[in-house]
Amino acid sequence: MSELRGKRPKVLRERVAGLRLSSEERYVMARIDGQVSVGDLVGMTGLAPDRLEQIVSKLAFDGAVELADDRRFVVPGLDDGETASLDDFAAALGLVAREPAPAPEPVAAPAEPAARPRVVRKVVRRSEPMIAAPQIPMGPMDLPPESEADAEDRTFEDETKKAADAVEAAEQEALGGRMLELEGEEEKPAETPLLLEGEEEKPAAAAENVTQRDREDEQARLEAERNYRQIFETRFHAMPVDARVHTARGAHGPDLFAFCFDPDPRVIAAILENATTGLDHVRLIAFHHRTTTGLEMVARRQDWLRDTLVERRFLRNPMIGEIVLGRVMNPKRLFPTYKIAIDRDIPELSRIKVRGMLKKKWQTATSEERADLILRTEARSLVLMTGCTFDAKTTAILCGRPMNSVMFVQMVSKFPSTPPALLAHLWKQPFVRKNPALKKMLLAHPNMPGDVKRNI
Repeated sequence: MSELRGKRPKVLRERVAGLRLSSEERYVMARIDGQVSVGDLVGMTGLAPDRLEQIVSKLAFDGAVELADDRRFVVPGLDDGETASLDDFAAALGLVAREPAPAPEPVAAPAEPAARPRVVRKVVRRSEPMIAAPQIPMGPMDLPPESEADAEDRTFEDETKKAADAVEAAEQEALGGRMLELEGEEEKPAETPLLLEGEEEKPAAAAENVTQRDREDEQARLEAERNYRQIFETRFHAMPVDARVHTARGAHGPDLFAFCFDPDPRVIAAILENATTGLDHVRLIAFHHRTTTGLEMVARRQDWLRDTLVERRFLRNPMIGEIVLGRVMNPKRLFPTYKIAIDRDIPELSRIKVRGMLKKKWQTATSEERADLILRTEARSLVLMTGCTFDAKTTAILCGRPMNSVMFVQMVSKFPSTPPALLAHLWKQPFVRKNPALKKMLLAHPNMPGDVKRNI
């Protein structure tokens, strides 16, 4: 630990309002009460010393906490620049009662100047341990009374670690379960209220708050889209096409969002010419526009196609054409193409086209990419590969790996073009030899090697 170890941070409530704090910073601030030092916070929070110092320094820089020196053990004679004896240490630690020094007796001045006696004092250096120095017997009544903070420190450390682990697990689960995108808006970091002194974090309530916030954001997005559509229907739908095109070129704010629902591709072209058009407008057009011409105009910009939300909304649009679908799917490898081919949120016609593209990609893909697709899907992808074959290198890669998946054996056994070498490799696997049903499926395959059948 550095020089921050002896500091006792204190929360400045009037400065906390308006600060954006992470969950870890809020967790540390909930343990700061102005009495514990940074060194004590390491044991209370369970965080690494370097990480805790970094958090406390950032909070102090932002003005959320105030750092004060830890002056719990003030020993007379050491902190005031004078020497101290063992009795001073014992009195400072509460081991014995401190008695006032006796008043010096008056001494008559000598007639002649005499040599002053030399006083030898034992000086206790700062480097010596303060507690181990006094050797004073302690009885049961000599111990100092235990404070409430010391009593809580014994049991609170384990509870704090458990609470921190539970909060982290709840946040990971809540964030992992979020939808891929919130249409029309970008994800915002979750903001939770700052815990006051004495309050405990509630992992279950935090997860419920995140889920409730997602539902509220989705409801707000749908409400906003309904408002934009209503603006278009009430204000612009009755206008001539030429007037709408002219207005869309200079529109901004809600009016520009409303024009994204226009069914005429000429209006869409005018929106794309508008200088204030951004990704939010393109996402609305990609999802709600229903003409192939208008979608092709949007797909001409590669920077827009690289956006995940624009790409997903293009795929969900039932009016996506061959040109736009090709621009979206051409950069993708085998495995992402397979995932799109089985996505039920995508219209069936688009999925059929993607399956045809998957077979074409299989013919030009490398052997490693083919083997990776088969292994990652446990050979389920072979259902869509009717008419495709294995090359020698792909077969060698698959035969070089031990197999222990029942699904893999079943799907390979049903694939007509499975090479004999792969069937023989699966036959040698221990779990296949113990499963009569799998052995029967492999033997029924027409490409099963004859020597395997003869050795049964």
